[in-house]
Amino acid sequence: MIRLKGAPNPTSDLSTTEVEWLFIEGASARRGHVHVGTLGEIAPESTGRKVIVLVPGTDILLAEPVVPLKGGLKLAQVIPFALEEQLGSDVDDLHFAIGKRDRQPGTPVAVASHARMEAWLAALHSVGIETETLLPESALLPVTPNGVTLVIEGGRVYVRREETPGAVLEVQPLIEALQLALASGEEAREHVTIFINDIDYERERELLEEFREFTASLQLKLLTDGALPLFAVNIPVSAPVNLLQGKYAVKRQVKVPFAPWRPVLTMVAVFVALQLGLTGWQYFHFKKQVTELDAQILSTYQQALPQEQPPAVKQARKQMEARLAALRGGGASTGGMLATLNALSEAIAQTPGTDIQTLSYRDNTTDLLVLAPSVESLDQIQNAISESGMRAEITSANPRDSKIEGRLQFKKTGA
Repeated sequence: MIRLKGAPNPTSDLSTTEVEWLFIEGASARRGHVHVGTLGEIAPESTGRKVIVLVPGTDILLAEPVVPLKGGLKLAQVIPFALEEQLGSDVDDLHFAIGKRDRQPGTPVAVASHARMEAWLAALHSVGIETETLLPESALLPVTPNGVTLVIEGGRVYVRREETPGAVLEVQPLIEALQLALASGEEAREHVTIFINDIDYERERELLEEFREFTASLQLKLLTDGALPLFAVNIPVSAPVNLLQGKYAVKRQVKVPFAPWRPVLTMVAVFVALQLGLTGWQYFHFKKQVTELDAQILSTYQQALPQEQPPAVKQARKQMEARLAALRGGGASTGGMLATLNALSEAIAQTPGTDIQTLSYRDNTTDLLVLAPSVESLDQIQNAISESGMRAEITSANPRDSKIEGRLQFKKTGA
């Protein structure tokens, strides 16, 4: 927790702004003593810690106006006008931070000038201190049940009654500030609790003892380490208004801890990489097969129609179909070729795994070069051709690439 002791001087080095700081653990449990120095000195210690910053109560107006909302108006629109009589500046020069209404009828509001807000944040940013919480110190005064709380520190008197927000008086001499603090408008004397540090107590001891006669009861409590530990203890009790709202609100970034998900994300990354690799391999594999098939189509086209200029692959099939259609309408010679192709198609369909390497047809004689899985496959092709009414003959059969390269010749019966 860092307490700014005054307004930073914009004409000087902002890192030299005077501050107090205190380390807190758990629910406001202090660790160590209060330190006094500059923002530049505390900046390295703030790295990686949650930082709460207290700003001087003399620069903040705390109020709890009762503002019934009508006609769909929002609090931010109504509150500046509800406090207009208490403000010494134009509302456009002021920043209004609004808290949550509890059991009290009014709405907690903290008012600061834009100039002060910008000066405080500039000083913090100048040394790299990041905070999400900027609180008025006067909102952290403890409450005395059925009484009034006073905190005396230097030339300031902090005042807090049970049902009203805190305030700060800078009046000298001290007796006048005390009399003003107890001027509640009621004749009955109040029960008073005064928090004061060692130095101020030794200086004002006689005055404080004489002050007892103006109170119903008076308790004196020494602050051996200043007022900062007292403020720190009251943060969860007072629920003060955070000044970092509106244009000064901190833009939070959602941070998801990566470490617990690292094994899962690693597995996902490996899976995606394997899928991409497999897809890429399949793409190039199938592309290679398509290229080989295109080459076979063109080769077959040239063998079947040697006098024609080979067209693009997409056009080869259309032209082959057109030529076959023409053959169907031709004479005996063309009819022989069509019958041969039909018989060959049925024979190849009965021998899976057989690829036609070359095919030529001339004078009712077909010469065929195939790559078959076995010699038995060649025999099946020969038998199928023979059953269609042609004379079929296997002219050669040689092993090739774990298959059988066979040459067949068949003629139409009677040719």
